[in-house]
Amino acid sequence: MYGIIDNNIEPCISVVIPTFNRGASFREALESVLCQQYLDFKWELLVVDNTPLDENGTTPALHLIQKIKDSRIQYYHNRENIGSGYNWNRGVQLARGKWVCFLHDDDVLCSDALFHIGSIIRRHENLRKPLGYIHARRLDFTGNFDENEARKHDKPYELELTRAGALIHGHTRTGAPSCGTTILKEAYLRTGGINYGYGGTADAVLGYQIMRDYTVLESGKVLGGYRWQENATLREETLQNLVEADLLFARYRYGRTRASRIFGMLFERVQHNMNVDGKIALAKKAHLAMSVHDFDQILPYKESSRFVSFLYKMIRQAYHQIEKGNRYYMR
Repeated sequence: MYGIIDNNIEPCISVVIPTFNRGASFREALESVLCQQYLDFKWELLVVDNTPLDENGTTPALHLIQKIKDSRIQYYHNRENIGSGYNWNRGVQLARGKWVCFLHDDDVLCSDALFHIGSIIRRHENLRKPLGYIHARRLDFTGNFDENEARKHDKPYELELTRAGALIHGHTRTGAPSCGTTILKEAYLRTGGINYGYGGTADAVLGYQIMRDYTVLESGKVLGGYRWQENATLREETLQNLVEADLLFARYRYGRTRASRIFGMLFERVQHNMNVDGKIALAKKAHLAMSVHDFDQILPYKESSRFVSFLYKMIRQAYHQIEKGNRYYMR
């Protein structure tokens, strides 16, 4: 519904902002993309809107885009709300770039995010297992995003994320693709994209599936800011649903091999307890009064034995040493 598609240009990266009825924070997200520093490769920006058209045939996002009048923006509107994850899928289908960079409509990119993403792609273009996913290191923020503060959290290396690491840590570290998380379009489509048959952890499952055939890296540089206080996950019912989905996903990982089945038999309770503790900490940020027993309908709370907890801690520490070998230092 807006923008110019130049078919003579093949973009390297397509930045996709899926949106739904977002106001001021959407403007910040949009402007953080438009203000990217000079790049020596072509890129495009797509906004894919789930918001119903009002009586004037517009939405908050479309109204803003028409006001900004920047032809680099391509605006697409869905005739009906297809849900956030499936809107990501549509953005990928529409994207012409080899790589798709995601940004939630209330998050922001650092001004050099696309520069660093391009550098990561170039540094790792000849890996034995081709690069397929770049998970953006991000900085949580409320109010205004401070890019100078973000630079203090940079690492001098990219870290490889693996299925073994997901099993041992209890998470893939690839959830919530935003803030510059960039996925090879081919890899995204081969997995089938976001599938809500996996529930609230569908985005984590996507990263886990891509790990099978592609290298998955976490960026060393902070690529963007994640605005947590407006995030829809900060509700009691949603947190409970996430814990349930996380448990189902964990049991899926436990069932992959004989070794993973033994691991699950020993450490399911430990990892579940850690997950619950993490969700309670998140609930406190949102000023929700939750306890471990608010998750008993998923798996009744029970303390792990000291020996099992100690053994799990030792395994994690040992794997941490292995992870040091999975670091790709920047030159």
